[in-house]
Amino acid sequence: MELTIIGSGAIGGTLGAHMIRAGHDITLCDADAAHVAAINERGLTIEGPIDEFTVEARAVTPDRLPDRIEHAIVAVKSLHTRSAAELLRRRLAPDGYVLTVQNGLTADTLIDVVGRARVVSSFVNFGADLMAPGRIMQGNVATFRVGELDGGRITPRVRELAEALPYAEATDNVLGYLWGKEAYGAMLWAGAVSDLTIAEHLEDPRYRPVMIAIAREVLAQAPVKVESFDGFDPDDIEGSLDRLAAFNRRSAKQYSGIYRDLVVRKRKTEIDEMLRDISGPIFSKVAEIIHDIEQGRRVNERANLDELARFVATLSAA
Repeated sequence: MELTIIGSGAIGGTLGAHMIRAGHDITLCDADAAHVAAINERGLTIEGPIDEFTVEARAVTPDRLPDRIEHAIVAVKSLHTRSAAELLRRRLAPDGYVLTVQNGLTADTLIDVVGRARVVSSFVNFGADLMAPGRIMQGNVATFRVGELDGGRITPRVRELAEALPYAEATDNVLGYLWGKEAYGAMLWAGAVSDLTIAEHLEDPRYRPVMIAIAREVLAQAPVKVESFDGFDPDDIEGSLDRLAAFNRRSAKQYSGIYRDLVVRKRKTEIDEMLRDISGPIFSKVAEIIHDIEQGRRVNERANLDELARFVATLSAA
């Protein structure tokens, strides 16, 4: 398969490395010039408990993309979706398509630029971190589903992608998985305001009411049947906490990408894009704390999660 990956960090780079090793013709694109240079000079390395290997790879910065792209994957942070889409406006072949592997409900931004018929979506739940230019740690293997936005059918291009991508399976309800991840992701946003690992904040009895309430707040907004994955069950949120904690304890990736953006990479998170997808008093409170951390008014600490717990208790008592 001939494919260009726009955003070749943790997720995009992991997918690209596995596909290159499997024999596909992959071009990696990333705005990080040091990452691109390292890949071209030394190859792209995947490390960690799942597999360790290095592939020779072709990498470019956005200004060096070819004029025509047959198939693309967009794997940038959701706040950069518009920029990624514009790279495809005049490049994506008339009969080509783009697959989003991003967090959140980003398809509409891509649709605005390339048209609904050329956008495919996916749900990605494996964890990975960009450790250094040219080096990615893959923490685990988890659910990966590819499907058409309109659901109800599995098309030839979805089957083609599912066969080519590592760990992927086709689905006729990709939006159901994405809304499940919105609910699970809301728990990760809540936990990321602290310094606890994912497993710690999910299983701590002091914060269970927060996790249950914020997940339910999101699920109430889902316009589709929400799917289960990796221990998450929309019909059993309380039981999901123990299962998700166990799932995350088995991963080498102990902290969420949100936490790493705030503490390690010290960069803007995707919180404003998430606020366009979901609403509600609890998630809005989380966003308020995230903004405070981004702007240096707070640090990631358990006290923030304690504050959230009191806020949820007050809502419940009202």
